[in-house]
Amino acid sequence: MTLPPSGHAAWDDLAAWWLSRFKPSTQLTYATYLPRWSRWCADRRMDPLAARRADVELWLRTVADSGLSRASVAGHYDAVASIYRLAYEEELVAANPCARVTRPKIQRELQRREVLTVLEYAAFLTTARHLGPTHHAIAVLGGMMGLRATEMAGLTVESFGAVRGYATLIVLGKGDKPARVPVPIPALAAVQAAVDGRTTGPLLRTRSGAGMERRAVHRYVAATARGAGIARPIGPHALRRTVGTVGLNQGIPLRDVQRLLRHARPETTLSSYDITGEALERHASHQVAGFLAGWAS
Repeated sequence: MTLPPSGHAAWDDLAAWWLSRFKPSTQLTYATYLPRWSRWCADRRMDPLAARRADVELWLRTVADSGLSRASVAGHYDAVASIYRLAYEEELVAANPCARVTRPKIQRELQRREVLTVLEYAAFLTTARHLGPTHHAIAVLGGMMGLRATEMAGLTVESFGAVRGYATLIVLGKGDKPARVPVPIPALAAVQAAVDGRTTGPLLRTRSGAGMERRAVHRYVAATARGAGIARPIGPHALRRTVGTVGLNQGIPLRDVQRLLRHARPETTLSSYDITGEALERHASHQVAGFLAGWAS
Protein backbone atom coordinates (compact mmCIF):
# COMPACT_ATOMS: atom_id res chain seq x y z
CA MET A 1 0.00 0.00 0.00
CA THR A 2 1.41 3.39 -0.99
CA LEU A 3 0.73 6.88 0.31
CA PRO A 4 0.50 9.96 -1.91
CA PRO A 5 3.76 11.96 -1.97
CA SER A 6 3.92 14.99 0.28
CA GLY A 7 6.81 16.74 -1.45
CA HIS A 8 9.14 15.97 1.46
CA ALA A 9 11.24 12.87 0.82
CA ALA A 10 12.25 12.22 4.44
CA TRP A 11 8.62 12.38 5.57
CA ASP A 12 7.47 10.14 2.72
CA ASP A 13 10.12 7.52 3.55
CA LEU A 14 9.13 7.61 7.21
CA ALA A 15 5.42 7.35 6.36
CA ALA A 16 5.94 4.34 4.09
CA TRP A 17 7.93 2.50 6.77
CA TRP A 18 5.50 3.50 9.51
CA LEU A 19 2.46 2.28 7.56
CA SER A 20 4.11 -1.06 6.73
CA ARG A 21 4.31 -1.89 10.44
CA PHE A 22 0.53 -2.27 10.77
CA LYS A 23 -1.79 -5.09 9.76
CA PRO A 24 -3.70 -4.61 6.48
CA SER A 25 -6.97 -3.45 8.06
CA THR A 26 -5.18 -0.74 10.07
CA GLN A 27 -3.17 0.25 6.99
CA LEU A 28 -6.41 0.91 5.11
CA THR A 29 -7.63 3.24 7.85
CA TYR A 30 -4.36 5.08 8.45
CA ALA A 31 -3.76 5.43 4.70
CA THR A 32 -6.87 7.63 4.74
CA TYR A 33 -6.05 9.60 7.88
CA LEU A 34 -2.36 10.46 7.47
CA PRO A 35 -2.59 12.03 3.97
CA ARG A 36 -5.07 14.54 5.38
CA TRP A 37 -2.39 15.73 7.77
CA SER A 38 0.25 15.75 5.02
CA ARG A 39 -2.02 17.79 2.73
CA TRP A 40 -2.78 20.25 5.53
CA CYS A 41 0.96 20.75 6.02
CA ALA A 42 1.50 21.11 2.26
CA ASP A 43 -1.20 23.78 2.04
CA ARG A 44 0.86 25.78 4.55
CA ARG A 45 4.16 24.97 2.84
CA MET A 46 5.33 23.27 6.00
CA ASP A 47 7.56 20.23 6.28
CA PRO A 48 5.65 17.75 8.51
CA LEU A 49 8.90 16.99 10.32
CA ALA A 50 9.00 20.64 11.39
CA ALA A 51 5.48 20.63 12.85
CA ARG A 52 4.85 21.90 16.37
CA ARG A 53 2.22 21.14 18.98
CA ALA A 54 0.18 24.18 17.93
CA ASP A 55 0.07 22.88 14.35
CA VAL A 56 -1.29 19.51 15.41
CA GLU A 57 -3.92 21.08 17.66
CA LEU A 58 -5.03 23.48 14.92
CA TRP A 59 -5.29 20.62 12.42
CA LEU A 60 -7.34 18.53 14.84
CA ARG A 61 -9.72 21.45 15.23
CA THR A 62 -10.21 21.63 11.46
CA VAL A 63 -10.82 17.87 11.38
CA ALA A 64 -13.39 18.16 14.17
CA ASP A 65 -15.09 21.10 12.44
CA SER A 66 -15.42 19.11 9.21
CA GLY A 67 -18.33 17.15 10.72
CA LEU A 68 -16.58 13.85 11.39
CA SER A 69 -17.57 11.83 14.44
CA ARG A 70 -15.55 12.07 17.63
CA ALA A 71 -14.32 8.53 17.09
CA SER A 72 -13.05 9.46 13.63
CA VAL A 73 -11.32 12.58 14.95
CA ALA A 74 -9.66 10.46 17.64
CA GLY A 75 -8.56 8.03 14.92
CA HIS A 76 -6.91 10.89 13.00
CA TYR A 77 -5.07 11.85 16.17
CA ASP A 78 -3.97 8.26 16.78
CA ALA A 79 -2.45 8.01 13.30
CA VAL A 80 -0.50 11.26 13.54
CA ALA A 81 0.59 10.65 17.14
CA SER A 82 1.83 7.20 16.16
CA ILE A 83 4.04 8.38 13.30
CA TYR A 84 5.55 11.15 15.42
CA ARG A 85 6.37 8.70 18.20
CA LEU A 86 8.32 6.71 15.63
CA ALA A 87 9.95 9.87 14.25
CA TYR A 88 11.06 10.86 17.75
CA GLU A 89 12.41 7.39 18.50
CA GLU A 90 14.42 7.50 15.27
CA GLU A 91 15.67 11.03 16.08
CA LEU A 92 14.05 12.50 12.98
CA VAL A 93 12.48 15.23 15.12
CA ALA A 94 13.95 17.00 18.13
CA ALA A 95 10.63 16.89 19.99
CA ASN A 96 7.37 15.01 19.53
CA PRO A 97 4.72 17.62 18.60
CA CYS A 98 1.95 15.26 19.77
CA ALA A 99 3.44 14.51 23.18
CA ARG A 100 1.28 17.03 25.03
CA VAL A 101 -1.70 17.10 22.69
CA THR A 102 -4.82 15.79 24.42
CA ARG A 103 -6.45 12.92 22.58
CA PRO A 104 -10.03 13.81 21.55
CA LYS A 105 -12.50 12.22 23.93
CA ILE A 106 -15.07 9.73 22.69
CA GLN A 107 -18.52 9.64 24.28
CA ARG A 108 -18.94 5.91 23.81
CA GLU A 109 -22.37 5.74 25.43
CA LEU A 110 -23.74 8.16 22.82
CA GLN A 111 -22.09 6.54 19.81
CA ARG A 112 -24.36 4.83 17.32
CA ARG A 113 -23.33 1.18 17.41
CA GLU A 114 -25.52 -1.33 15.67
CA VAL A 115 -26.63 -4.49 17.43
CA LEU A 116 -29.27 -7.06 16.52
CA THR A 117 -32.24 -7.88 18.70
CA VAL A 118 -32.85 -11.54 19.43
CA LEU A 119 -35.63 -11.68 16.83
CA GLU A 120 -33.45 -9.91 14.25
CA TYR A 121 -30.63 -12.36 14.81
CA ALA A 122 -33.06 -15.28 14.48
CA ALA A 123 -34.14 -13.91 11.09
CA PHE A 124 -30.50 -13.29 10.17
CA LEU A 125 -29.54 -16.87 11.05
CA THR A 126 -32.49 -18.37 9.17
CA THR A 127 -31.64 -16.34 6.08
CA ALA A 128 -27.96 -17.32 6.31
CA ARG A 129 -28.88 -21.01 6.34
CA HIS A 130 -30.79 -20.59 3.07
CA LEU A 131 -28.03 -18.54 1.40
CA GLY A 132 -25.40 -21.25 1.77
CA PRO A 133 -22.67 -22.71 3.98
CA THR A 134 -20.39 -19.66 3.95
CA HIS A 135 -23.18 -17.27 4.94
CA HIS A 136 -24.28 -19.73 7.62
CA ALA A 137 -20.76 -20.12 9.01
CA ILE A 138 -20.27 -16.35 9.19
CA ALA A 139 -23.61 -15.99 10.99
CA VAL A 140 -22.55 -18.35 13.78
CA LEU A 141 -18.89 -17.35 13.94
CA GLY A 142 -19.87 -13.70 14.37
CA GLY A 143 -23.27 -13.95 16.03
CA MET A 144 -22.72 -16.89 18.40
CA MET A 145 -18.96 -16.87 18.95
CA GLY A 146 -18.19 -13.15 18.64
CA LEU A 147 -15.36 -13.37 16.13
CA ARG A 148 -14.18 -10.23 14.35
CA ALA A 149 -14.25 -9.96 10.55
CA THR A 150 -10.46 -10.22 10.29
CA GLU A 151 -10.46 -13.25 12.56
CA MET A 152 -13.10 -14.99 10.46
CA ALA A 153 -11.23 -14.25 7.24
CA GLY A 154 -8.04 -15.68 8.71
CA LEU A 155 -9.51 -19.06 9.69
CA THR A 156 -8.29 -22.17 7.93
CA VAL A 157 -9.49 -25.76 7.91
CA GLU A 158 -6.46 -26.53 10.06
CA SER A 159 -7.81 -24.07 12.67
CA PHE A 160 -10.63 -26.52 13.42
CA GLY A 161 -9.87 -29.21 15.97
CA ALA A 162 -10.90 -30.76 19.27
CA VAL A 163 -9.65 -30.58 22.85
CA ARG A 164 -11.02 -32.82 25.62
CA GLY A 165 -14.10 -33.57 23.55
CA TYR A 166 -14.84 -29.93 22.69
CA ALA A 167 -14.74 -28.75 19.09
CA THR A 168 -12.46 -25.70 18.90
CA LEU A 169 -11.08 -23.09 16.54
CA ILE A 170 -7.69 -21.43 16.82
CA VAL A 171 -8.24 -17.73 16.14
CA LEU A 172 -5.61 -15.08 15.44
CA GLY A 173 -6.93 -12.08 17.35
CA LYS A 174 -5.92 -8.47 17.83
CA GLY A 175 -2.19 -7.95 18.09
CA ASP A 176 -1.69 -11.31 16.34
CA LYS A 177 -2.52 -13.08 19.60
CA PRO A 178 -3.67 -16.67 19.02
CA ALA A 179 -6.58 -18.00 21.06
CA ARG A 180 -8.33 -21.34 21.17
CA VAL A 181 -12.10 -20.86 21.39
CA PRO A 182 -14.80 -23.52 21.77
CA VAL A 183 -17.37 -24.04 19.04
CA PRO A 184 -20.80 -24.22 20.73
CA ILE A 185 -22.98 -27.16 19.74
CA PRO A 186 -25.57 -24.94 17.93
CA ALA A 187 -22.72 -23.53 15.80
CA LEU A 188 -20.95 -26.81 15.12
CA ALA A 189 -22.94 -27.97 12.08
CA ALA A 190 -22.32 -24.69 10.26
CA VAL A 191 -18.57 -24.87 10.89
CA GLN A 192 -18.43 -28.50 9.80
CA ALA A 193 -20.33 -27.63 6.61
CA ALA A 194 -17.76 -24.92 5.89
CA VAL A 195 -14.95 -27.46 6.35
CA ASP A 196 -16.77 -29.69 3.84
CA GLY A 197 -14.52 -32.70 4.37
CA ARG A 198 -11.34 -30.81 3.46
CA THR A 199 -8.04 -31.16 5.28
CA THR A 200 -6.45 -27.87 4.23
CA GLY A 201 -7.28 -24.43 2.87
CA PRO A 202 -9.32 -21.42 4.02
CA LEU A 203 -12.33 -22.21 6.18
CA LEU A 204 -14.52 -19.55 4.56
CA ARG A 205 -14.67 -19.53 0.76
CA THR A 206 -16.30 -17.28 -1.80
CA ARG A 207 -18.45 -18.70 -4.58
CA SER A 208 -15.32 -19.06 -6.72
CA GLY A 209 -13.71 -21.22 -4.05
CA ALA A 210 -11.12 -18.60 -3.11
CA GLY A 211 -10.37 -17.62 0.46
CA MET A 212 -12.13 -14.64 1.99
CA GLU A 213 -10.77 -11.21 2.81
CA ARG A 214 -12.19 -9.00 5.53
CA ARG A 215 -14.15 -6.94 3.01
CA ALA A 216 -15.80 -10.07 1.64
CA VAL A 217 -16.99 -10.95 5.16
CA HIS A 218 -18.57 -7.48 5.35
CA ARG A 219 -20.34 -8.04 2.01
CA TYR A 220 -21.71 -11.42 3.06
CA VAL A 221 -23.02 -10.02 6.35
CA ALA A 222 -24.66 -7.08 4.58
CA ALA A 223 -26.30 -9.39 2.03
CA THR A 224 -27.64 -11.66 4.76
CA ALA A 225 -29.03 -8.68 6.69
CA ARG A 226 -30.83 -7.40 3.60
CA GLY A 227 -32.25 -10.85 2.95
CA ALA A 228 -33.48 -10.97 6.55
CA GLY A 229 -35.38 -7.71 6.07
CA ILE A 230 -33.07 -5.63 8.27
CA ALA A 231 -33.14 -2.19 6.66
CA ARG A 232 -30.29 -0.47 8.50
CA PRO A 233 -26.63 -1.19 7.62
CA ILE A 234 -25.27 -4.21 9.50
CA GLY A 235 -21.63 -5.26 9.58
CA PRO A 236 -19.69 -8.11 11.22
CA HIS A 237 -19.08 -6.11 14.38
CA ALA A 238 -22.82 -5.78 14.92
CA LEU A 239 -22.86 -9.58 15.23
CA ARG A 240 -20.04 -9.41 17.78
CA ARG A 241 -21.89 -6.76 19.76
CA THR A 242 -24.98 -8.96 19.67
CA VAL A 243 -23.03 -11.75 21.38
CA GLY A 244 -21.85 -9.46 24.17
CA THR A 245 -25.17 -7.71 24.65
CA VAL A 246 -27.25 -10.90 24.69
CA GLY A 247 -24.77 -12.52 27.06
CA LEU A 248 -24.98 -9.68 29.57
CA ASN A 249 -28.76 -9.46 29.24
CA GLN A 250 -29.02 -13.19 29.98
CA GLY A 251 -27.18 -12.67 33.25
CA ILE A 252 -23.88 -14.26 32.22
CA PRO A 253 -21.16 -12.88 34.54
CA LEU A 254 -19.20 -9.96 33.10
CA ARG A 255 -15.95 -11.87 33.55
CA ASP A 256 -17.20 -14.68 31.32
CA VAL A 257 -18.51 -12.34 28.61
CA GLN A 258 -15.21 -10.46 28.71
CA ARG A 259 -13.37 -13.74 28.19
CA LEU A 260 -15.70 -14.71 25.34
CA LEU A 261 -14.98 -11.43 23.54
CA ARG A 262 -11.29 -11.55 24.51
CA HIS A 263 -11.27 -8.03 25.88
CA ALA A 264 -8.28 -6.95 27.95
CA ARG A 265 -10.44 -4.75 30.19
CA PRO A 266 -14.00 -5.27 31.49
CA GLU A 267 -14.74 -1.58 30.85
CA THR A 268 -14.57 -2.28 27.10
CA THR A 269 -17.16 -5.01 27.43
CA LEU A 270 -19.53 -2.79 29.38
CA SER A 271 -19.10 0.43 27.40
CA SER A 272 -19.35 -1.03 23.91
CA TYR A 273 -21.33 -4.25 24.23
CA ASP A 274 -24.18 -3.55 26.66
CA ILE A 275 -26.10 -1.20 24.40
CA THR A 276 -29.65 -2.37 23.80
CA GLY A 277 -32.74 -0.68 25.14
CA GLU A 278 -32.84 -3.34 27.83
CA ALA A 279 -29.73 -1.78 29.33
CA LEU A 280 -31.87 1.30 30.00
CA GLU A 281 -34.77 -0.77 31.27
CA ARG A 282 -32.46 -2.59 33.71
CA HIS A 283 -30.81 0.60 34.93
CA ALA A 284 -30.51 0.59 38.73
CA SER A 285 -31.97 4.10 38.98
CA HIS A 286 -35.47 2.66 38.46
CA GLN A 287 -35.22 0.54 41.61
CA VAL A 288 -33.57 3.29 43.64
CA ALA A 289 -36.15 5.88 42.55
CA GLY A 290 -39.02 3.52 43.31
CA PHE A 291 -37.67 2.88 46.79
CA LEU A 292 -37.13 6.56 47.57
CA ALA A 293 -40.48 7.62 46.11
CA GLY A 294 -42.23 5.19 48.44
CA TRP A 295 -41.05 7.22 51.42
CA ALA A 296 -42.39 10.51 50.09
CA SER A 297 -45.67 11.84 51.44
